[in-house]
Amino acid sequence: MEVNITQKGIEVLPEHLEQEIKKKMQKLEKYFNNVQKASVILTKQRGQFVVETTIFVAGRIIRAVGKGNMIDKAVNENFDKLKIQMQKYNDHFKNPKRIPKTAGVIIPEEPQESEPRIVKTKTFSVKPMSVEEAILQLELLGHDFFIFRDIETNLFNVVYKRKDGNYGLIIPQE
Repeated sequence: MEVNITQKGIEVLPEHLEQEIKKKMQKLEKYFNNVQKASVILTKQRGQFVVETTIFVAGRIIRAVGKGNMIDKAVNENFDKLKIQMQKYNDHFKNPKRIPKTAGVIIPEEPQESEPRIVKTKTFSVKPMSVEEAILQLELLGHDFFIFRDIETNLFNVVYKRKDGNYGLIIPQE
């Protein structure tokens, strides 16, 4: 597995920490034998360390974020969350009728400027999948919505998390 470690706001990453991250990534491989690559971003924001890991597995993405006032604590929290995410992913394939429980994520809103503008652009490949797989991917990423191509109709659909904890599905008209 290819592991890319990036640091932002951290001048020098201790060698033992880089080795520990790679060692933990190797341990996560026991859940999947087809992990293509992983990206680990270490940041220091307002005196707090943030570790964000994205793992690319068989055309899917698993992502987790860990925070802490010590970098070791942030790394451990991140990998604990990754382990849970990967176990959820494995459980889904052992029992495909199981839909993962929702985990409420509250993101604080930043004050709005007078004119809204695009501040970030992302591109990603859209894989054909079922609605159940899209819901699983939505949960694994921790997002509020997920765009996917329906495997049966080959149309772009959007699945989203509703405030009541259920899911919504947007299907375009032809």
